[in-house]
Amino acid sequence: MNTLEYLRAVKVRLGIESDYALATRLGITRSAVSKLQLGKGVFGDDVALTVAQILDVHPLVVIAQANAERANTPEVRARWMDVVQGFLTLLPHAKTARRLALPR
Repeated sequence: MNTLEYLRAVKVRLGIESDYALATRLGITRSAVSKLQLGKGVFGDDVALTVAQILDVHPLVVIAQANAERANTPEVRARWMDVVQGFLTLLPHAKTARRLALPR
């Protein structure tokens, strides 16, 4: 999943519709949410932890995906996605995490 997909999933999980409510729940500003939704940013590790808790996904999967998304080169992105794959292989709830985490 990417940042936008995670934001949408959080809204669905929490049953919220407004970006203001999303921002409040994630502990960021409304303008930060807007920036994320426009693809002009990727959430940091602290927000990734909050997203992971809300979605019941291992936090390191979300953090690694955020790092892959902000990678400057395809090689770095591939390295981070390898980390994601490794976590999903090792996690007891890998089936659920795999469904939520992998790009389609």
